[in-house]
Amino acid sequence: MALLIILLLARSCYTDIRYRIIENKCVISILLINILFFLMGKEPIYLSSSIVIFSIGTVCVLSHCIGAGDVKLMAVLGIAFPLRELPDFIFLVAVSGLPLILVIYCLHQFTRGKFTKTLPYGVAITCGYLLKIFI
Repeated sequence: MALLIILLLARSCYTDIRYRIIENKCVISILLINILFFLMGKEPIYLSSSIVIFSIGTVCVLSHCIGAGDVKLMAVLGIAFPLRELPDFIFLVAVSGLPLILVIYCLHQFTRGKFTKTLPYGVAITCGYLLKIFI
């Protein structure tokens, strides 16, 4: 099942890079897999972490700081971590975003503005999640 989540995250990264969209069907599928893990007794669900991420993320979306798909993906992935581990998860997402920022900036500069400056932050969210899970 963890492999299925990784495949869904890879799909989310692809669509985020290609179209700057994180599909709802991928986010919902990840949520359903997490719920299934919980029902099977394999993993706990931390709704409080997800609610915190979603609440703060909603404010960020309304102020046009981040995309709604990024917030939904983080909230669904945050369900795997207790509140005390949430800062670690967010830190790893932020650190994963630094190389992404540099790559996008360089592509924008070298293509003389033909390459978009928006960040496919789903990639950083995925990397941060995988680092948190496997470290």
